[in-house]
Amino acid sequence: MRLTALLEPFQFDFMINALMVSAIVAIPCALLSVFLVLKGWALMGDAMSHAVFPGIVLAYIAGIPLAIGAFIAGLFCAVATGYLDDNSRIKRDTIMGIVFSGMFGAGLVLYVSIQSEVHLDHILFGDMLGVSISDILQTTLIALGIALIIGLKWKDFLLHALRSAPGKSQRPQYLPAALWSVVHDRVDHRRNR
Repeated sequence: MRLTALLEPFQFDFMINALMVSAIVAIPCALLSVFLVLKGWALMGDAMSHAVFPGIVLAYIAGIPLAIGAFIAGLFCAVATGYLDDNSRIKRDTIMGIVFSGMFGAGLVLYVSIQSEVHLDHILFGDMLGVSISDILQTTLIALGIALIIGLKWKDFLLHALRSAPGKSQRPQYLPAALWSVVHDRVDHRRNR
């Protein structure tokens, strides 16, 4: 009888969809977490989830997929943080705090400036029980893309994570931005599903 009560929610399609998208998102998150912990970026996912907020709001205003806006905002955040880290005397964690908090603040200003029927909670936390088949397909494609990138560049990411000097690759200066962009994409899909 206890097993029946545990499986009872899965009689509904929305629960099955939520479980499927959670499992799909968990795989690239697990792959990425190894590099983040080794690099000392354990709170990167939380910070990046705030940084992509203005991109999500702008994508909503423009009527394009939210993932595209989040990707562009995350990429901008990674490039801006890297640029400031290379060209200032401020510590990296301080720069990250300034850029990520500033971008979240910009997202809030954008959200307040538009008249929308979408509640802020839905943008910030998503709706796991409202996941559709198209959301599952989009998440699967992005998860496969991330797994492919990690599979192709895992040695470079690992070397970058373990050493302060960049790994030996064709363009080692782009490895942190590549890792950050993959992280923000996972964060965006985890939150918006």
